[in-house]
Amino acid sequence: MDLPASNNAKRTFKGLAWPALGAAVAAIAWLATSALSTNPETADIGSQGAIAEPIATDGATLERARDGIGFRVVMPTPAPGSYLYPTADMMPFFGSAHPEVSVGGPGEPEAFTVWFIVFNIPGRCTDAECNVDDIEPEAPAKGGVYQGDGRIADGEELVFEGRVRLGQEPVTGAPLEDPMGAMVHLLIAPHGKALPGADGWRQLNGPIGNPLLWWAAEFPAP
Repeated sequence: MDLPASNNAKRTFKGLAWPALGAAVAAIAWLATSALSTNPETADIGSQGAIAEPIATDGATLERARDGIGFRVVMPTPAPGSYLYPTADMMPFFGSAHPEVSVGGPGEPEAFTVWFIVFNIPGRCTDAECNVDDIEPEAPAKGGVYQGDGRIADGEELVFEGRVRLGQEPVTGAPLEDPMGAMVHLLIAPHGKALPGADGWRQLNGPIGNPLLWWAAEFPAP
């Protein structure tokens, strides 16, 4: 997705092709209670902006059903200060005001969110790949953005879960129309030290950053 890059980001973003961590026991427990398909898809979670550097093998799980798509993400909690951080003004085109971003110190957990990007007709994506140009109701690929989950890190692993229903209203772009055939990208965004009150709400309910600053997994159309 072609969004502005961080000034201190050195890597080159070449797409969102990152199939996700092997938390097998947790995944099995989740799948056993799921009402979705019995053929879950798994994908690696790639490092910030790097396709070839997975940080969590099979860490993302996707289940498709005729009425929606469910997902689960399990990845190591990034250590504060060990990765690239966005600044408050790095807002995706579908974002809104974000509080200042700072690094969490001892006893100061950080906040993260997951974003669910769906391309209903991936074969119609422009430029031979699905990206920001394809996220709008009128685009041939009918791409749409949903917030999947938001968490404050409180352990060695980050676990996100969520489900997008057929026709559910997206944050921006087109709604999910084809759960069984859509391409799905899962993006994990860092928000820095978890803040209290209204600022904390904005951290957990709004996007920030760009592809160089997101961890991601991709699920191609079946």
